[in-house]
Amino acid sequence: MTVVQESWGTRLSDAVRCALREQNFARALQLANQGDGHSRDLAQEFAFMLRGLFGTLGVLFPLLERCASELASDERAAAAAERSDVLQALCRGLQETAPPQPSAPAALAALCARAQARLLADQRGRADAVIAALERADAPTALTQLDEKDAAYRAPHDALVRFMAQSFAWVHKHFGEAGLTRFHLETAEGQRAGFLKWERLSPAEFAATTAFLLKQHLGQVRVHEGAETFTIEQSPCGSGGRLLQQGAYHGPGALPYATGPAPLTFGRAKLPVYCTHCAIWNGLATLRWFGRAQWVFDDAARPDGGCRLQIYKTHSTPEDYVRMLTVGTE
Repeated sequence: MTVVQESWGTRLSDAVRCALREQNFARALQLANQGDGHSRDLAQEFAFMLRGLFGTLGVLFPLLERCASELASDERAAAAAERSDVLQALCRGLQETAPPQPSAPAALAALCARAQARLLADQRGRADAVIAALERADAPTALTQLDEKDAAYRAPHDALVRFMAQSFAWVHKHFGEAGLTRFHLETAEGQRAGFLKWERLSPAEFAATTAFLLKQHLGQVRVHEGAETFTIEQSPCGSGGRLLQQGAYHGPGALPYATGPAPLTFGRAKLPVYCTHCAIWNGLATLRWFGRAQWVFDDAARPDGGCRLQIYKTHSTPEDYVRMLTVGTE
């Protein structure tokens, strides 16, 4: 296999860093102001992911509220306290004050809208500072500010990912594997319009879009083209893989593993609870909607945090993978 479009897996900020290492300030400025054909400009480098994560929370909140209403009366107080703790952790990560009624979807939506607007504005301000340093040909300052810009994004990104993982864990604890599978299918349904847009792309366009999405998790992404597939390798995956690297599944407050074989686990014996959404959203749900899994994982959730998926050029799905995604559902 040969590497296609080396830039597909390269974040815009890293392309600016590369130009600076070459002392090419004109190129660095062009990238920061005009983007690289993937990100529009440095200010909007992570806008797609931030809007996507906050949009996902907008789907999760009412579903979590409904799940809470379905609990037995003797479970509700403890479950509500668990959800409150998770929400408080999210608010700390976003540097927001928790709403007085944390279970109210409207209050949570307002919190997310406020946080998203503030984070996007912060990224723009930090990008402007990088550009000012580039215009002065001040490479050390520009590099420092690029690092600070990444760090200012990483903290809320990680808080949002952790909230999703803990929410999945909460559903898994109270409703089991079957309940979490239903929850993921309903969450996917709430985002179906986005998957439909992906379905209309050519395989190459979809591979480029997938790489653009995944690299905003701040992992390392590489894309290879073979005769039948585009292979996307993450080492590590910047969301679920980084949770594994950080020890989130061990010790006090550890996240759980879902057990299988089941669609939730790619037919495996177990899978980290955060990673189960990939099996359902990008696998079982798209298989039911479009007759194929949009992402075919052949090496998911490795202990080192790495992950590999395939995008088939023929818009097909191997039969053995279909069996893994549908095990126990026949």
